[in-house]
Amino acid sequence: MHPYLIPWTFSGQTLQIFAYVGVVAAAAFLAWFMAVRNGGKPNVGKAVVVFAVATAVGAFLVATRLQGVTPQPLPLHTYGLMIALGFISAIHLSARSAEAYASVDGRAFYLPGAPALAAAREAAAKGGDAGAVSGRRAKDNVLDLAFWVLAGAMAGARALFIVVNWSGPDGYGAHPGRIFEIWTGGLVFYGGFIGAALASVVYARKHRIDFRGLADIAAPTVALGHFFGRMGCMAAGCCWGKVCDDPSFLFGAHFPEGSLVYDEMIGAPEFRSYVVEHGHTPALHPTQLYEGLGELGLFLLLIHLRRGKRFQGQILSLWLMLYALLRLSIETFRGDFGRGMLLRWPETDPLLLSTSQVVGVGMFALGAILYFTWRPKVAAPAGAGEPTAAAA
Repeated sequence: MHPYLIPWTFSGQTLQIFAYVGVVAAAAFLAWFMAVRNGGKPNVGKAVVVFAVATAVGAFLVATRLQGVTPQPLPLHTYGLMIALGFISAIHLSARSAEAYASVDGRAFYLPGAPALAAAREAAAKGGDAGAVSGRRAKDNVLDLAFWVLAGAMAGARALFIVVNWSGPDGYGAHPGRIFEIWTGGLVFYGGFIGAALASVVYARKHRIDFRGLADIAAPTVALGHFFGRMGCMAAGCCWGKVCDDPSFLFGAHFPEGSLVYDEMIGAPEFRSYVVEHGHTPALHPTQLYEGLGELGLFLLLIHLRRGKRFQGQILSLWLMLYALLRLSIETFRGDFGRGMLLRWPETDPLLLSTSQVVGVGMFALGAILYFTWRPKVAAPAGAGEPTAAAA
């Protein structure tokens, strides 16, 4: 458990140097953008003026605002690094998969092994359309979508966490300044999924992309990205489990000072004396590892199933159901009740009913409905697999 991967601390003078470098880089980008934004030949004169003005203003602000700044730690948070690795891995694999199954225009997707896909690529090659042959258009669509997915996921994940932790003396209602402290943890996966899904639907409709085919491409990588996220949770000490009944439990995890669960338990009367005496938490169920390993298994399973899928949307609907089952089971071991409990049953050691369990039940039902709605009523004939007319 290492909340901080690299605990950097910079002097005030070093911070000023970094700030000046940042000003020059930002001014150069702004000058370039202003010079080429209207197309045609770049306006060099405008670029020089914009660069000079922006640099002067930025340098003035740095010189006047950073005087006497007290050096502050600038740590590299393991949690943030894992989130970034998960997102980058998911986007990279999604883009590669989109290349493999995309139609010529990059807006629709073929089923695996569809003869029509090979025929379309062959025709594109004869016509000299390199973008169609390589599937580059679909890859570009995925990369363009990545920004909106990230924005929607972060906003949704943070918003749901804030909603379920709004009330109480330690809630965000009493401390609104903590709302934007994302680096301390406080992201709910279901909220992130809802935000990312909404962003994807809007993007797909705007650009006339087959959402179901795109979702089947992305679903396995969501599980992989979530695996990295749970490793970040383990490092930060958030999303922790209940105290193990057996203190010598083989997989029991003790979180040290500096972790979120340590800070939580040292303020709880029933745990304070133990935490102060031992310098770490009691043995806790490592629910972060439980779910992380489950996510990794889910990723491998969905990748395998995608190779033989029979209809668009099949992998998405399976992921909805399988992840819901995984999360419903993991929730019974969770000990961070601040994540939101709609019903505490039993009262002393609640197994039901957390916010995530409620969402999970709805998610499973949605997955089942989509699966049986989208599943073809008659087996597809040999050679099928072309994009549907509505999707193309």
